[in-house]
Amino acid sequence: MTAAPGGRAWALALLLGLIWGSSFMLTNMAVRDLPPLSLAALRLCFAALLLLGAAAAMGARLPGVDAKGRRLWVFAAGSGVFGTILPFWLISWAQIHVPSAMTGVLMAPMPLLSLVLSHFLITGQRMNALRIAGLLFGLLGVFLLIGPDAVGGADGHADGGVDGGGLMLLGQLASLGAMTCYALNGIAMMRAGPVDPLGMSAAVVGVAAIVALPLALWLEAPDLGAISLRTWALVGALGLGATALAQILIFAILALSSPPFLAAVNYQVPLWATVFGLVFLDEALRPMFWPALALILAGLALAQIGGRAR
Repeated sequence: MTAAPGGRAWALALLLGLIWGSSFMLTNMAVRDLPPLSLAALRLCFAALLLLGAAAAMGARLPGVDAKGRRLWVFAAGSGVFGTILPFWLISWAQIHVPSAMTGVLMAPMPLLSLVLSHFLITGQRMNALRIAGLLFGLLGVFLLIGPDAVGGADGHADGGVDGGGLMLLGQLASLGAMTCYALNGIAMMRAGPVDPLGMSAAVVGVAAIVALPLALWLEAPDLGAISLRTWALVGALGLGATALAQILIFAILALSSPPFLAAVNYQVPLWATVFGLVFLDEALRPMFWPALALILAGLALAQIGGRAR
């Protein structure tokens, strides 16, 4: 059995929550100077360099070229495109029209969606009364969050202007689409079988970077020479911190604790996203935001209790 989490595990979990929670603010700031797919591609390039270097330094193994390895490369390619590039692209585009705090909260129900998908796709992962209650709380929270009076500052920028609602709704749906991609990706990777976690992460992000960069250059043709040092710093923070370092922290936390303890990081992310949005971006959130956040967090709590009850 895994021992109860100690102080180091708690410190790493707090750091991971801070990194993930701040990523929405950083994306909101960077997407003002970079097209959304270009931002996702450059972020992935930074992350791939760090993860591939970490994998080499720590002796982690990428998938091989035998039959099993080729199967894992198929999973890596699918995860890289549909579980990494697509959600990064959707989140970056959403941040043009939706405040970072709202985007962070709309990511929070991902574990609830994963429970529903696992019920149908993973043996032994059945829903129970508490998990169903958690799902209903989360759905109600999302319903309140995307309502017409849920949030102000719909353009996602510090001036707090409103874009009329149409693009805001599309941004909210894009955020939910990214959340769905993450949930589906998690289920798919569970079906990949035993892997070297760091090696597989390096393979996924490496494939994603190789695909995303030429796609961004073709579709958006960004002027890389015109990118300011400030924007490069934001991209580096997203790639090296919120993507690569976050993956390494996941493995460190799991080595010290357990998957349920790691899952509790999901409670932190919307809270930190809200704090960073309010403090550093001056985002104006209307009152309906807060009951929506409370319902989603309550749903996560009920779902986690339901998992322990099983």
